[in-house]
Amino acid sequence: MSMPVFVPPDPTLIEILSSVLLFLAASLPVAIGITLAVVAEPGGTVAARVRTLAVPASVLLVVATAVQVWTARSTSTAQVALDAVAVLGLAALCSRPSRGLAAVTALAGAGAALLPVMPSSLAAAPRGVLTIVHVLGALVWVGGLVVLAVAGLLSRRAGAQRPDAVHDWAQSWERFSVLALWAVGAMIVSGAWLAWTHVGSPAQLVTTPYGRHLTIKLVLVGLLLAAGAYNTRVLLPRIRAARADGDTRMMLRLAVDHFPTVVAAESVIAVAVLAVVPFLRGSARSQAGVAAAGPFDLTVFGCGAVLVAITAAALWAGTRVPPRKPAPHPTSAAPRPPAPRPATERRDPGRTGSTRR
Repeated sequence: MSMPVFVPPDPTLIEILSSVLLFLAASLPVAIGITLAVVAEPGGTVAARVRTLAVPASVLLVVATAVQVWTARSTSTAQVALDAVAVLGLAALCSRPSRGLAAVTALAGAGAALLPVMPSSLAAAPRGVLTIVHVLGALVWVGGLVVLAVAGLLSRRAGAQRPDAVHDWAQSWERFSVLALWAVGAMIVSGAWLAWTHVGSPAQLVTTPYGRHLTIKLVLVGLLLAAGAYNTRVLLPRIRAARADGDTRMMLRLAVDHFPTVVAAESVIAVAVLAVVPFLRGSARSQAGVAAAGPFDLTVFGCGAVLVAITAAALWAGTRVPPRKPAPHPTSAAPRPPAPRPATERRDPGRTGSTRR
C-alpha cells in the first residue's frame, strides 16, 4: 500500500546562503581552536598565521548569531551563551597563544553548533547521536580545510621560506591529515546510518528529489575523499622523503606552495556540499510513497557495527606510513670486471721492439 507523496519546496537563494554562512561561522571557532590546540606547534609560523584569522572568525560568528536571533530560528539562551564564549575565546587568542584557551574555544563553538541537534527524548537518542557525530565530523573537516587553506595561502603570499616555517607547515599538514581522516570516518559511518533512514532503496537516489540531491552531495564528497587520498598517499610521502633527504627547497614547493592550493580547492568543494544540504528536505521514502524506516533493531545495529569495523580498519591502514626504501649507496655496487685487452700483437720476449707474426 503506497503512502501519500509529499515533496517540500526547494530552498530560496537567501536560505541557501544563510545556511552556508551559519555553518561556516559555527565551524571556524572549532577549527581555529583545534588547530591551535593540537595541530600547529605553539609559537610556530602556522599558529601565528591561524591566530590572525581569529578576529574575522569572531566577527562572522557575531553576525551569524544575530541573523539567527533576527530570523527567529531555534536559538536557545544556552546556544547564544556558548557562542559568546567562543567569540571571547577567539578575541583572546589574538594576544594570548594558549592551547588551553584554544581547546575551550573549540569546545564552546562545538557545543553551540550541536545544541540544536541534541535528542529531545530517549526514543530519538540513536538518531540524535548519529546526527551529532555527523555534524561534529563536518565541523572539524570543513572548518579545518577552510582555516588551513586561508592560512596557507596567506603564508605563501607572505613568503614563508625560512626552514623552520617550512618544517612547521609540513608537520601541520601531517597532523591535520590524520585528524581529517578520522573525522571523515565518523561522517561515513553516521552518514550511512542516516541515509538508511531517509532512502529505502538505491533506485530512490535517482527517482526522488531528495535522492537526487543526496547523490549530488555524495559525488562532491567523493571528490573531497579523492583529494584527501591524494594528499595522504602522494603529497605527504613526498614531503617525508624531502625531509629525510634534507631537501628544504622541495619541502618548500610541496608544503608551502602546492599543498595550500590543493586544500583551497577542497574548501571550495566543501562549500558546494554545504550549499546542497538545504535541498535535503523531507525523505526519499516519503517522496517515493513508501513506509518510513523501521526502528534501530539488532539487525540494523549489527550491520552498523560491521560498517564501523570496516571503516576503522580502513582508517588504520590509511594512517600507516609506508617504510621508505633506502637509496643504494654508490660504493655498494659490485665492481665491474676489467675489459679484456685486445691481443692484436704479442711482443717477442727475446727481441726488444720486434713482433712475431
